[in-house]
Amino acid sequence: MKICEVESVCKIYGRGAAEVRALDDVSLVFEPGEFTVISGPSGSGKTTLLNMVGCLDTPTSGRVVLEGKDVSTLGERALAHVRAKRIGFIFQSFNLVPVLSALENVETALHLARFSGNRRKTAAEMLDAVGLRDQMRRRPTQLSGGQQQRIAVARALVKHPGLVIADEPTANLDSKTGTQILDVMRQMNESFGVTFLFSTHDPRVMERARRIVSLHDGRIAEDRTREKPSAAGEVALTSDASNESNA
Repeated sequence: MKICEVESVCKIYGRGAAEVRALDDVSLVFEPGEFTVISGPSGSGKTTLLNMVGCLDTPTSGRVVLEGKDVSTLGERALAHVRAKRIGFIFQSFNLVPVLSALENVETALHLARFSGNRRKTAAEMLDAVGLRDQMRRRPTQLSGGQQQRIAVARALVKHPGLVIADEPTANLDSKTGTQILDVMRQMNESFGVTFLFSTHDPRVMERARRIVSLHDGRIAEDRTREKPSAAGEVALTSDASNESNA
């Protein structure tokens, strides 16, 4: 089953002379296990596209199908349920609850997902997986930026979603820490088979991506896939002719 299918999606804001087409007839398919970057300049539509895929907004026309379910016409409560159960989010500013410990922050995602198992044990196992075994009881303000982003990664993955949306996840991190966080996310991608979709300008993320979708003025300008993913960051890309018509 496809993780997500975006079918002829348009998103229009405003009317008449003030009309803005944030997305204009965009069609894409995302498969399980992808590690994909959505790139483009400011105003290209990349954030709008991720909002559609992440069930944070609905299209003006077209369809978004998530794991076989058409989410395009769902109401806010139904979309919130889908987000809580099946989509993880990693933000540029971490978005952790400062008064909660690392463990409690991760547990919160399980509570929202109505997870019926042992939440404390499951959250602890995920924090261990991202290298924070000894920091579980600390609050975010007692941890470094890199450690806080590891908590965010654990929170996104603890409910075993099919899809993780990562919005500029390395923007607030120094070069070394950003690289370490990317390595953690790539490892989680390979270990759990979860699809990662990034919005970023960071060349380090693009070097690790298996696929790069470039947007310009709300349309697909290019869709490139690596022939041979390389740990050394050597990029070999091929164009997807099926999307060139959107350029």
